[in-house]
Amino acid sequence: MRKELETNINSLELKIAKASKTVSKNLGDIFLIAVSKKKNIEHIRTAQNLGINNFGENYAQELEEKANNIDGNVCWHFIGPLQSNKAKIIAKYANWIHTIDRKKIADKINEECKKINKIINACIQVNISNESTKSGINLENLMDFAKYVDSMENINLKGIMVLPSLGENNKKQMQDSKLLHEELISVFPHAEYLSMGTTNDFETAIVSGSNMIRVGELIFGKR
Repeated sequence: MRKELETNINSLELKIAKASKTVSKNLGDIFLIAVSKKKNIEHIRTAQNLGINNFGENYAQELEEKANNIDGNVCWHFIGPLQSNKAKIIAKYANWIHTIDRKKIADKINEECKKINKIINACIQVNISNESTKSGINLENLMDFAKYVDSMENINLKGIMVLPSLGENNKKQMQDSKLLHEELISVFPHAEYLSMGTTNDFETAIVSGSNMIRVGELIFGKR
């Protein structure tokens, strides 16, 4: 397993570096999150030993189990849908949340973090495609919601997370995301991250302005 993961990580880093170079960035400018949902603890430990320390999880119980069984310098990113009844677990075990998209959830996460004297990093999820079936705040509501989140004592606003469609509108939505992020950091300069790009489109995302990508399959293989 180690050899396979090492080969995968090296290949991925070369692709990231190549995409970064086209927009005058370096490999180190791109924040890589290894999406480890449904992967066992040994996979994560092996990736950790190979220099990966940011892992993305979609489910609260899975995050809790892994966080309790993996030691060392690990930063956990919660990238799945947020439910109020899971806020306590997520607040306790995640270092980052990428899917805050409504006041009720922001309030609950802030409340749970306050109880344990913790400040959590957060990205606001934006529904960049404006599809009714997708999660995320509407584009026109972002700035007001960002102001609301930024006012919270136990949430550190770090940027936005988007999931552009993979079809013909992919590049357009990525360009729109970049413009939206530029608008955000003009008011909230500390919201420095545009979390955009997955296994299927991370190279296009980097060229389009992303500085944080979420990649699973190219590291761990197919589920």
